Amino acid sequence: MGMTETTYYVSIESSDAFWADTLEDSLFSVSGIKEVSINEGSRMVAVTVEAGLGLETLVDLINGLGDSDDVVSNSNSNSNSKMRAVESTAAAFEAAKNLKDEEAAKALAERRLVQLNQSNQSNQLLSDSVLVAENKALDDDFADFAAWDEPVPTNDDDPFNDPFDDPFIDPAPAAAIDPPRSSKDKLPRDLPPRVSSDQTRNPLAQASITISESPALVPAPLVPTSEIALLEIEGMTCAACVNTIESNVGKVAGITSIKVSLLAQRAEIEYDPSILQKSQLPDLIEDMGFGATLLKQEVKGAVTLQIYGMTCASCSGTITQEVSKLDGVISVSINLLGNSGHFTFDKNVIGVRNIVEKIEDLGFDAHVQDGGTNSQLESLKRTKEIQHWRNAFWKAFMFAFPVSCFSMFLPKSFVNIRLFPGLYLGVLVQCLLTIPVQFGVGRPFYTSAYKAVKHGSYTMDVLIALGTTIAFVFSAYTMLRGVLLAVPEVPEVFFETSSSLITFIALGRYLENLAKGKTSNALAKLMSLAPSHAVLLTVDKSTGATTSERKIPSELIQPGDLIKIVPGERIAADGVVVFGASSVDESLVTGEFRAVHKKPSDLLIAGTINGTGMLHMRATRVGTDTTLSQILKLVSDAQTSKAPIQDLADQVASVFVPAIITLGIATYCFWAMVFLCSSFVPPGYMGDKFYLAVKLGISVIVVACPCALGLATPTAVMVGTGVGAQLGILIKGGGPLSVANRVTKIVFDKTGTLTMGKMGVMEHRQVKTGNEKVDSLGPAQFLGVVGTVEEASEHAIGKSLFRYCKDSVKASSFGFALHEFESVPGKGVMAVISNTMSVQFRVCIGNAGFLADQGCAVPKEDIQAIQEQEATGLTVVLVGIERLFCGTFALSDVLKPESKDAVAALRKLGLEVCMITGDQELTALAIAKQCGITEVHAGVSPAGKKTLVEQMQHDGDVVAMVGDGVNDSASIAQADVGIAVYGGTDVAIEAASIVLMREDMMQIVTALDLCRTIYRRIRFNFLWATGYNLMMVPMAMGLGLPWGRFLPPMFAGMAMSLSSVSVVVSSLLLRTYQKPHIVGEHEDDPVSSSGAARILESLNFDDEVNSASEGKGGVFSVGGLLHRLRGFASGRQYAQLESTSSV
Repeated sequence: MGMTETTYYVSIESSDAFWADTLEDSLFSVSGIKEVSINEGSRMVAVTVEAGLGLETLVDLINGLGDSDDVVSNSNSNSNSKMRAVESTAAAFEAAKNLKDEEAAKALAERRLVQLNQSNQSNQLLSDSVLVAENKALDDDFADFAAWDEPVPTNDDDPFNDPFDDPFIDPAPAAAIDPPRSSKDKLPRDLPPRVSSDQTRNPLAQASITISESPALVPAPLVPTSEIALLEIEGMTCAACVNTIESNVGKVAGITSIKVSLLAQRAEIEYDPSILQKSQLPDLIEDMGFGATLLKQEVKGAVTLQIYGMTCASCSGTITQEVSKLDGVISVSINLLGNSGHFTFDKNVIGVRNIVEKIEDLGFDAHVQDGGTNSQLESLKRTKEIQHWRNAFWKAFMFAFPVSCFSMFLPKSFVNIRLFPGLYLGVLVQCLLTIPVQFGVGRPFYTSAYKAVKHGSYTMDVLIALGTTIAFVFSAYTMLRGVLLAVPEVPEVFFETSSSLITFIALGRYLENLAKGKTSNALAKLMSLAPSHAVLLTVDKSTGATTSERKIPSELIQPGDLIKIVPGERIAADGVVVFGASSVDESLVTGEFRAVHKKPSDLLIAGTINGTGMLHMRATRVGTDTTLSQILKLVSDAQTSKAPIQDLADQVASVFVPAIITLGIATYCFWAMVFLCSSFVPPGYMGDKFYLAVKLGISVIVVACPCALGLATPTAVMVGTGVGAQLGILIKGGGPLSVANRVTKIVFDKTGTLTMGKMGVMEHRQVKTGNEKVDSLGPAQFLGVVGTVEEASEHAIGKSLFRYCKDSVKASSFGFALHEFESVPGKGVMAVISNTMSVQFRVCIGNAGFLADQGCAVPKEDIQAIQEQEATGLTVVLVGIERLFCGTFALSDVLKPESKDAVAALRKLGLEVCMITGDQELTALAIAKQCGITEVHAGVSPAGKKTLVEQMQHDGDVVAMVGDGVNDSASIAQADVGIAVYGGTDVAIEAASIVLMREDMMQIVTALDLCRTIYRRIRFNFLWATGYNLMMVPMAMGLGLPWGRFLPPMFAGMAMSLSSVSVVVSSLLLRTYQKPHIVGEHEDDPVSSSGAARILESLNFDDEVNSASEGKGGVFSVGGLLHRLRGFASGRQYAQLESTSSV
């Protein structure tokens, strides 16, 4: 692009679904336009023009393209269009940075500061601190750019001056920001404080232009740089398979990342669509010998319908034309031959049911296509794999059994009938019967092994294919040699080895998949909770009476629908009770075993079961937005992620197979040399010694099992997270499991976590200020001021103040209007309001420090009164109007009934317990004393909470943080284990690694106990799998041969198969987990686990060996194990075991 060209970034508004095509075609036909880049999702357009085509011309050109609905924001733009214009400037700025276009980026940055300066001079809304923050943010963004000195020309005619919506503004206070290094001389110094961030009340919302100019800026592609695809993978058996897929696919150009779940049989691939097509991804995996299918991913506002009754192009055209006319429908694509249609739409305007009803009105029948739930259930239950391996086993058994009979059981006089010189009946029959098993049933092993070796990886299938092939080829060679040389003796063959080996492996795979299918029972149950149908009520809006009811598929429910729920019925969506009362069983979703009473205004959760009453519910969240769907997503994601300990299995798997093949060859060579160079004959062995050496080599190859090591972690994670979900505890993967096992300190937020979070106002006080304007507010008006401001607050204290003021005033409105509102986390809120006479009041509500920051001094006598209230555990909120202290509200929070027991139980588990709160010290100490917490940090800001957690980690603690609000999210994310309550904010839930589905503090004890139990089961699985290989491989190598004991290949294959099954069964024992039992309330009472938890706790295989076990020779020695087992047998309680073992 030459220097005479300019790029404009434009935000478009249009109701036309094809606006992008219209705009692109029209713009390219205009002389002087060089390049057009359109992003339909964000409705942003980058237009590169030659010199001479100015702003005004481009505005008029685009506005004239369509009807009145198609506009580029102009002088009459509303606040929403203005906001999009600011996003357009951000896009230009980011494009310049990403393209390393230093000149354009600097020009944009400098020009933006000039615009802010101009806007401030005309509107006097920006504070000095905001502009300083703007400079600091720009300096940080351009840390890698060299400083620039040239002045940038300003455009005085460009009134792009909305400061509040610009993403470059850092709202941090001025005190926390260093002086800017550039352009600071342009900033005014005598500005009033910023008091608003609300665009809808911003006078700049009427700014006159929304096109931003970027000199010499090459437009970046306005499309996502990567996409994510989900695939279902068939044929994975162990960690080596996962390793093969991840390592080879990860090397392909265009692949950003890949995560593979062995048990869920899923892969999540992030790729660059400009390099790879989505349809190419299955081919990459199939090329390695696995089956791969792309899964349908729900796009927001998209649905695929099965449409019946279409006979010709006219039918599909009618549907396309009529459905496209519906408000909110974005696109329609009809597949006549496939009898289906794909529709994208705006969820806020239209729903799936509206589209289905429109199609049915046209005379066709439409149903929602299966979104993959049924196929996912089959995948989780491993239906296909179970059926495949069951059939494979019976097919192999039909041939292998006669082969074994000819080899071992039938009379030799019959088997050794000579057909002609060198060929005998038994040998020929065994060969013919083995061929279908070797190359029919065994074909998948060959295919998988070939593709694995081709990509430089080695899986269990390589060992199976190699071992069975050696046995078959050696036997076939012996038979052919006897025929060709007319050998008079019956050749020694072992066709039964390869046929029996494949048969037992097929049986093992069948049993293994049967067990694996049970590991996902919990997730499968959750997926089955949503009912298929619901009863929709139609209501007369004028009378409120129900006019009709009809049964509809649950996927057609839309927000706002009125749903009838009869006794015993499952609830189909999240919603609010509007009529009726009943008890609801929420146990399968939240883990709450008691039925919960529901009445009007109470919330209902999809998948729960109605009791004996009838309810009418207004749907609020449907489809994938329901609580049940979010739980399923969390659990599925958790079971896809790996625990750190799984890396060890992956590393072992990468070298395991080559090492075993090497050992197999070494075993054959060793024994062949022994038999050749000596007269040694194993006691009781009557056959050829050379054949025995071959059999020993084959046994080594087939007995080793990397699958058991690979299954140790994912099976335990799958079962454990499923058990957690049933208990109402969502653990986000293997990572949190391993860290939670080592937690030494747990930190609680106070409000809403240890306490109910629903503070009540105990008393309020209004004081005289000596200012006529402020003192003119009567008691009701004073409450009206506070209520008006706090109505906009999301904080628990703010909500309590609003409810108190509303109940006290007892009027339909407070009589005040809110103009500006700003919340300062951890401190308070400030606002500008006006009464009915348009008299404005500047209000600040918060703690004493916050009021002082706003220049509102509190008299000494009032400070003393406040301290006396706080000494009793009350939280005191101060009110300032026009920078004058004018009153207080004293509130009290109530401790949750189970908080005291939860803290005591955590301390008995050997954990330090700490409380961090933004509340003042006296209130915090009062709450801490009630629940038995001795370490308290009060008056801490959200950033301070994060800093305190960092300090604890620096001191060597492994920290778990429990919170529920936005102000806890930073510390939750910083902690080693973040725990959030589902009823809390989305930000906290997103940051947390463990989510509790109900507000019961005892769930925290259960969550940590469950994590410890799962992790110990993983270690036990590893110990078992490692022990198996360490024991069986030497046996297969002939360790017992001097005493006449060796492992035939057939039994080696059986042992290999059963080792995988045993690991899966071991993980399935986690399904017997029971929550820890809290005995008594005194400090010396024990906390005990029961069921599998107790067993696993007693077998505490940890990194640090306790001193008692060390004295017995180490935890993994025989003495150490016996020591622990004796401890378990003696009935020691959980706390006693914890005191002698590492956590």
